[in-house]
Amino acid sequence: MIGKKTFSLSHKLLLIPALLLFLSACASAPTPVPSARPGKQVETLQSEVSLSVRSGDKSIGGRGYLIFKQPDRFHLAVFSPFGFTLMDLFVANDRITCLIPAKQTAYQGLISDIPDGNALKGWGMMRWVVEAPPTDEDKKSATQDYISPDGKKEILCYDDRGLLASKTNEDGDRVVYRDYHDRNGVAFPSSIEISNTRGDSVRILFDEPELNQPVEEVVLNPSLGGVDVLPLSSFRGL
Repeated sequence: MIGKKTFSLSHKLLLIPALLLFLSACASAPTPVPSARPGKQVETLQSEVSLSVRSGDKSIGGRGYLIFKQPDRFHLAVFSPFGFTLMDLFVANDRITCLIPAKQTAYQGLISDIPDGNALKGWGMMRWVVEAPPTDEDKKSATQDYISPDGKKEILCYDDRGLLASKTNEDGDRVVYRDYHDRNGVAFPSSIEISNTRGDSVRILFDEPELNQPVEEVVLNPSLGGVDVLPLSSFRGL
């Protein structure tokens, strides 16, 4: 009986290194990337975001919440480290409204009114960023010329799955889409980087985005009651 127990115990001890080796292999194995293929389009987006904005020699970063609804409506709330709202940015068609709650002041105007070197300059490209050119399932890893709806020539680059990796227009504006994942049946990037030839840039990292869920109209419209409204060109930052 003693011999049988000793034999059983020795086998168990021999299994421990094998088990540790198996667990180590599992821990080091890369996590499979969810499949993401061209197909459904983004109609609405709601997501916590990490932001990095650079304009000229100025740069800011932080966290916020971004809401988007096709074709061209955005609401970005930028939060302080303590959780209150520093700024609400609304984009609708070619109009931008920047609301600073603490100052009860809003800056409003056309995207074309934003002067060079203004921190809002990069956000003026958001409409172009979300314009969806044709997907490219047949010509993978391809670079193509494309004429956008506003008549500008663009260069589109696709990855090996036929997903848009970057696009650059004739003005030198560029957007890069990185690390696609399948979100509610939609191929969606984990980050977007926007830049132009003047040195303005915006980098957005999405945290668990919700796609194609209902968005109420009220969250896309600025509430300007009791607020001083100034020209967008006079905005100098927070």
